[in-house]
Amino acid sequence: MKKRALSLAVVMALAGTMAAGCSSDSNKKTTTAKDDDTKKYYELTKNDKDKDITVSWCVIGGKDTYYQHYWKEMKGLQAIQDITGVKIEFQVKTGYEDYLPMFTAKNYPDVITAKNLEQYPGRLGGMYADNVSLKLNDYMDEWMPNFSKLVKDYPDIARDLRMDDGAYTFVSAIYDTNDEDDRAAASQYGLAIRQDWLDTLGEQVPTTIDEWHNVLLSFKNNDPNGDGQSNEEPVCMASSGWKYFLAAYGIDDDPVIQRDADGNETVIYGFITDAYKQWLEEMRKWNEEGLIYNMFENTSLEKREEKVTGNLAGAWKGDALHFDEEDSGSYISKLREVVPDAKFTPVPWPYTADGSLDEDGNPKQWCFSDIASFDRDTTVITNKAKENGTDKAAAYVIDYMLGEKGSTYLTWGIEGESYEVKNGEKKLMSGMEETVEFYDTKIPKKYTYADPITVMLPQFGEMSSYVLANKSEGYVEACKTWAKGDTSYKVNAACQLSVEQQKQAEQVTDGMKEYITKMRKRFIEGTAPLTEFDAYVAQVKSKGGDQFAEIWGAAYENYKKR
Repeated sequence: MKKRALSLAVVMALAGTMAAGCSSDSNKKTTTAKDDDTKKYYELTKNDKDKDITVSWCVIGGKDTYYQHYWKEMKGLQAIQDITGVKIEFQVKTGYEDYLPMFTAKNYPDVITAKNLEQYPGRLGGMYADNVSLKLNDYMDEWMPNFSKLVKDYPDIARDLRMDDGAYTFVSAIYDTNDEDDRAAASQYGLAIRQDWLDTLGEQVPTTIDEWHNVLLSFKNNDPNGDGQSNEEPVCMASSGWKYFLAAYGIDDDPVIQRDADGNETVIYGFITDAYKQWLEEMRKWNEEGLIYNMFENTSLEKREEKVTGNLAGAWKGDALHFDEEDSGSYISKLREVVPDAKFTPVPWPYTADGSLDEDGNPKQWCFSDIASFDRDTTVITNKAKENGTDKAAAYVIDYMLGEKGSTYLTWGIEGESYEVKNGEKKLMSGMEETVEFYDTKIPKKYTYADPITVMLPQFGEMSSYVLANKSEGYVEACKTWAKGDTSYKVNAACQLSVEQQKQAEQVTDGMKEYITKMRKRFIEGTAPLTEFDAYVAQVKSKGGDQFAEIWGAAYENYKKR
């Protein structure tokens, strides 16, 4: 299938220019390792001892053997080390079971790339308060000019990257949440449906909750898989798919932002609102009519795959990877071994259930995608780097990665070897999609040069350019569909609780969320009548529901003041 090469308004211009390959200037020179004029670290320090400086860097990989070699042998990363004169010793963890113990033992490296926002107690603020992560402000003028320019030129993104006290403590892949293509690159999950089933039954892709109900009912009653049995699962709720229907009711899994007619904002907890009751009523109806079978089972991703690729599921929580027809292991490829003419369609987020309109008079559509200006994987320089005398070198090599040249090595690899530039646009060279032996596995040759999706090291703009230019049409269309809609009701990842607020929130939610989960099941399965909803709300509030919203409300106010 033909790849889609889309023009990209990249996030921002670093080092005074747009990222290489995204410009329409066909005469623009693309930097390679051979002609890069970047000074080596030891040339700046004028210390011969720094010729051998090595930065230790922990990343979370996987259990397969090849991960232990992946980062070390990737040619784009090798070029970055050669250019900057900073060697990197990658320490690959196979999972998060060793993540917290290494901090307890004070045995952590100079740099850490991981889901620090989720895994570290107190999140990134806790890491900073515990003196684990360094304050990057101290390095920005001399050692991090690219990052310094970023935060000066783009105040909205800068606000998302700094702490409430003004400290910058981490870097990450950067996205412009106002740019269509960047939003698409950050939106890889959403609702998916069998287009061939819709076609068989004469149905359209649902856009409202009522339309969803009607389509699912049609899936249940009209044998769309054509095997003569009533074995279709209209919507497979495995892997928390039910959450994706919350958006129609303005609810998220965490507190949300509510605005009145005058634009005044209040942070509320959606699971104690009238809108949540309406959602429960709808889900109860779906359950009674046999439209959802596994919402409360201990289901797994493997179970979902079995349902979708076995020609049983009509709709499900989709991943853009499911649509990749060029991947023999994708859902669509596996299903077509059974149903050659099977088709998937990404479903837009449903219009709001209350029928509200946006400022242009169109049906309002909340977007459930977690679109943020930075990625879930974040990178910090630790206090160990300062103790080891490698903090400045770490800042220097990370900043190079954030710049125009470094981001190209991280996403495309090396010009003339893995990619070429034609008419101002980058394109993978012939043979890069072919698989090669790499330790205990086989991988596309392009991944021996760069892997912007798996190697979530600091990147810039080029991430979305690469994804949209090189992923299949089905993958890109899914991402673009799920990126549409208004995310302003969500408290995004950049709004972080302080260490004290995090402790308070954990104390409040300890028993509260367990109770909410139990009652959700009872309400939807009908063992508890919805006439008990008011009593449920009172119980949630007694367990700290209002306090939970207040904690996040205070954090949101601090975020707006940054």
